[in-house]
Amino acid sequence: MATNAGDKGPEFGVGCGRDNAPSAATDDRPEGAGVGLRPLRLGTRGSALARAQTQRVIDLLAGRTPSLPAEPRVIRTEGDVDKVSPLTLIGGRGVFTSALQEALARGEIDAAVHSAKDLPSEQPAWTALAAFPEREDPRDVLVSRHGTTLAGLPPRPIVGTSSRRRAVQVRLRRPDARIVDLRGNIDTRLRKALTTDVDAIVLAAAGVRRMGWADRVTEALPLDAFVPSPGQGALAVETRADDWTTLALVDAIDDPLVSRAVRVERAFLRAVGGGCTTPIGAHVSWDGERPRLRAMIASEDGERVEWADERLDDASAEEAAAEVAIRLLARVRAAGGMTFGYHPSPATPVRNGAHDATDRPLAGVGVLVTRARLQAAPLARALAERGAEPVLLPTIRIKGPADPAPLDAALHQMRAGGFDWVVFSSANGVDQVLERLGDHATGTLAGCGIAAVGEATAAVLRGVGIGVDLVPDESVAEGLVAALAAHGVSGQRVLYPKADRARDALPEGLRALGADVVAVDAYRTVPEPDVDPAVVARVARGGVDAVTFASPSSVRNLQALLGDRFGSLERAAVVCVGSVTAGVAREMGLPVAVVAADASVAGLVDAVVRWRWPDRSRTEPGRGAELVGAVGGKLSGRGGA
Repeated sequence: MATNAGDKGPEFGVGCGRDNAPSAATDDRPEGAGVGLRPLRLGTRGSALARAQTQRVIDLLAGRTPSLPAEPRVIRTEGDVDKVSPLTLIGGRGVFTSALQEALARGEIDAAVHSAKDLPSEQPAWTALAAFPEREDPRDVLVSRHGTTLAGLPPRPIVGTSSRRRAVQVRLRRPDARIVDLRGNIDTRLRKALTTDVDAIVLAAAGVRRMGWADRVTEALPLDAFVPSPGQGALAVETRADDWTTLALVDAIDDPLVSRAVRVERAFLRAVGGGCTTPIGAHVSWDGERPRLRAMIASEDGERVEWADERLDDASAEEAAAEVAIRLLARVRAAGGMTFGYHPSPATPVRNGAHDATDRPLAGVGVLVTRARLQAAPLARALAERGAEPVLLPTIRIKGPADPAPLDAALHQMRAGGFDWVVFSSANGVDQVLERLGDHATGTLAGCGIAAVGEATAAVLRGVGIGVDLVPDESVAEGLVAALAAHGVSGQRVLYPKADRARDALPEGLRALGADVVAVDAYRTVPEPDVDPAVVARVARGGVDAVTFASPSSVRNLQALLGDRFGSLERAAVVCVGSVTAGVAREMGLPVAVVAADASVAGLVDAVVRWRWPDRSRTEPGRGAELVGAVGGKLSGRGGA
């Protein structure tokens, strides 16, 4: 077993049940579920490190069950698709795991191999963390092109990391350090550490060791000063809770010592309710007969850090770890430091005149962003640049159509010249069509007229070199119908790639004009399954000043998420994109403050600014937002509440 470095003696406690797992492993699976004669399919991310970790699990399985074939199945995750945005913007914990869980739910894989530190604080009830097979060195390490330690770096060093926990702990030891966000696979980050202006990077020792690159480490950072992320260094294997055969096979490689430690660390994580957006650390080692918990929680800005180093009773270690977390959390919150939202990187300079309406007009304003996770990052960055505190709570996830065959058939007709117009009512529809057409997109779309509901949708098309022939003045379906009526579409064939729950206003309006409309599902919106419970709790207690909605689905899904606490939003300014979304918000009892006519990031941010500074609406007309009126409640800057 790979063990924890940095402590003497045995590292972990013993014994623990599986999260969500049944108490016995009897095979009453549905026919065809789990493992038969075919190989055990292990889901993995596509990075070299993830594949190496999955191969290690395959080797461990072979050692316990030599006759069992097993094979890796690569699944692309959101964290692999977006390698640029900070992890705080695209989902924090769960950004590397949700796609694997979806593949597990669909039966495409039998088990998923994770780095335990990537697991979100709450597991879906239908899954089981069946095994924690081994743990490498749990510490953080420094890699520097100067070949020195953190203390030995030159003055005002540039230190790269994608972890806010690491950033906080680095700046406690080197207050002069400038932290820069550093994303990418481990080989990419190591290359940047040696070939760019970055003086050093901080990353997990486990990944470096598993890739055979331990000789590049210039310092192993001590556990008492750099508390690792919960689960750091450990492998985790997740299965379906009702797949008895796979559970039994995977359970055979579980290391009870590693399992006990990680489960106590995760109890601390669950009590905080945090993800990568919350700077927390927790590590369990073994001190004689008792588990030893080292832990830390920091405020969002890193100015307040609380620490713990306690010996726990083994029989109640998970409950005790949760109590430690609540105690540390209360201390940080008492100082006004915990907000659970997005903040700019510590490297982002804070300018003077933060409350000036022309410089940072949204200073101190907590703004809830409900867009899909991958679409939320640009809006969050733009809000932060205006001084706001974006609070990310994605309520929807964009997926391809349940049945892509009708869309593919329509696109095949379009390639053969079967349509006069293609009408896009959202950027999501554009994305799906471009993905399905691939390299043929530009040539295919050039053969017909292109209409886009608004400038945001048109910008996506223009960004890939596709011309847009028509954008209406009013960015709603009715406005698009009116604009097309002026072009005379009677007798023409119109393709409408739409959302699965789109209104019928556009196709019915065009058919009334005599057009032959083919409306096909290009995408669907589903409720976001991976939400941070701490953010939900903050919103439910009225801890945001403004709420942004870009679609009716985002309103409905937030209502479903908050339940009877949805009424707490009445005290916030509700800012909607378009009259349709605003209408749904009003139907659900929310007083809409501003309606942004433009669905672009700039249009939505401008709408929030116009709510915050209503006098601007009289001095700067025509900016694309309708100021509806005052909302209940006073601007309170509740970000730290």
